[in-house]
Amino acid sequence: MRFCGSCGKKIPENAKFCVHCGTRWNDVEKAETPEEPVKKPRPSPKYAGDQITDTAFKLMSPGEDCCGYRVVRLLNKDPEGIKYIVEKDGKQYILKLFFKYKYSDLESIITLQNRLKRLGTLESAHTAKVAEVNETHDPVFMAAEFVDGDSLSRIKENEPERLNEEFVRKVAIQLTETAIAVRKQGLTMHELTPSGIMLSEDEKNITILTSGIKYEEVDEREEVFNIGVILAQLLSGNVLYKSLYSADNLRVHKFVHIPGVTVALNKILADCLHRNILQRHTSLELLLKGLKSLPSTDKCEVFAPHVSSQTLQDLQDSPLPPPKKHMEWTFWLAIGLIVAGIAAFFIWGMPAILKPGGLAENIASLFSGQPDSLNSVPLDEDLPGRSEKPTRANEFGQSTLRDDPRKRDPQTVQPRKRSQQSSTVKTSPSPDRSKFVRVPDGTFGFGRLKDNPNHNVFVSGFWISKYEVTQAEWEKYMMPASLFYVSKNLPVENVSWMDIIRYCNARSEAEGLDPVYKIAASVTCDFSKNGYRLPTEAEWEMAAKAGTLFDYSGSDDPDEYVWHRDNSGRRYRRGGEKKPNAYGIYDMSGNVAEWVWDWYDAKYPAQLSEFTNPRGPSSGGNKVIRGGSVDNGIGTNLKILYRMPGNPGRGYQFVGFRVVRSH
Repeated sequence: MRFCGSCGKKIPENAKFCVHCGTRWNDVEKAETPEEPVKKPRPSPKYAGDQITDTAFKLMSPGEDCCGYRVVRLLNKDPEGIKYIVEKDGKQYILKLFFKYKYSDLESIITLQNRLKRLGTLESAHTAKVAEVNETHDPVFMAAEFVDGDSLSRIKENEPERLNEEFVRKVAIQLTETAIAVRKQGLTMHELTPSGIMLSEDEKNITILTSGIKYEEVDEREEVFNIGVILAQLLSGNVLYKSLYSADNLRVHKFVHIPGVTVALNKILADCLHRNILQRHTSLELLLKGLKSLPSTDKCEVFAPHVSSQTLQDLQDSPLPPPKKHMEWTFWLAIGLIVAGIAAFFIWGMPAILKPGGLAENIASLFSGQPDSLNSVPLDEDLPGRSEKPTRANEFGQSTLRDDPRKRDPQTVQPRKRSQQSSTVKTSPSPDRSKFVRVPDGTFGFGRLKDNPNHNVFVSGFWISKYEVTQAEWEKYMMPASLFYVSKNLPVENVSWMDIIRYCNARSEAEGLDPVYKIAASVTCDFSKNGYRLPTEAEWEMAAKAGTLFDYSGSDDPDEYVWHRDNSGRRYRRGGEKKPNAYGIYDMSGNVAEWVWDWYDAKYPAQLSEFTNPRGPSSGGNKVIRGGSVDNGIGTNLKILYRMPGNPGRGYQFVGFRVVRSH
């Protein structure tokens, strides 16, 4: 059997060219002289001066010499080339001969050379050592140490009981440590599969084969995702694990927790395999830290899906329920009530409509150009006309709405016109202490927690609302938002950063305060004025930490302080139902995420340029969202330091805000 050295496809023994790619080679019969033709046998591939003279790869038999190695046996063929187990100086190696298409053009040559050079210098306890690389001659080959043992793929097929959670946790740590070392060499393991991971005979260490290591520029979160795919496939007991936990399926469908695996490990896998790359672990180091901090399996709750207690026999023996009877009388009752209502309307309602001050006069006033009044919308009553709910958003950056308010340009949303009576509201010297708390002057570690608790910025004192702004507070000055859940006491959400700026100015003017924002070609903020505004990112983080170094606002254990996906049913709640942090502020983590003033920069605040009252980058395309929401599970996205970008001109479901005042 022979294979084309250019494309790697199988070719007939007596073919003079490849039927797949058309490549010819020098194996035809030739004559020495015209008078005396002599057949020359086709020479076998030989190693001569770093070159193999034949352009077709014929499978070699045990005992043949190739590239200075003695062939022991054929191992396999992959898309890159043919692999043999060979021997040299009493040691066994894997010899790989690369097909020509892998170095058929300049880009392929450079890519292959870079990969082989980096593999030659890679130092990791869990990768196969490369003994020799020939990257410049035809054919290109590589010799790596032979790794004896079984691949994880073979173990999964033949002895799946060996892949218990304790074992897979050890594999996960070694795999992640190797991925970090490989990435430092400019290589990646984002295409690695369980068949490329070998287990040593003592079952303590794994070895990554070189075929699973590529030279490519890949986002680190893609490597996190691939490690999650490998672990999920190893842990799953479902016979369809290859399709259920395939990379293609997990990029489209939500990760399904694996029965029989601890809840803690399932949560780590869920963070690795999130469909939205922005919601995954941001680095391999974070993943490694999470894996190493997992409690032992005997101290963790094991995930078990809810299943019916009835057996198949019970279902077969139980009698069928009687068919439901058609309740036709309910239909006729409904018709009768509608007719009675129409009759009552014409008998008693028409006089009220036509009398002075009635509905007819109110309809006429709509065309008279009279301004609307805030007094027509009581604060303690739900507003009508908001029953239609938007569809659920996939993530912050992917919300989709059905109703008309989302179709209009958010930049054109204007505050409701206020009556002259609202401008005479008595000015209060300080905010209502039942709704606001004072955060004192101080320093703190901006963008830091337990790993680096040193203080690095100073922030002047300010007032901040205890609770997130409610729907009733929003609708007192602005048009109703398109909401996921409607209730006057719930936080408002799905409002744009730009509309919040208008709300703050409208509320400031209504309460006799000086508006802080000036809206022209851009929005500027005068922090010296006493009106309402959004907190800066530094102010928000200082208020959320409340002088502590907890991962969540109030505690390292979020359940008593945070509404999140696992304890809320993905429904945000009214403020004050969970415990406040040390400053007395509620829901800084969870419930709804919150807009802040600053422009978003992924390198901020790690690269600070100002250390007294920092107010973020001077420009940008997105604004910062902090705090996480009920759409996030326990983990990275809920923690105090987590930041998200948001388009200031649009609203997002599960994203609201709270207000502050400088004085």
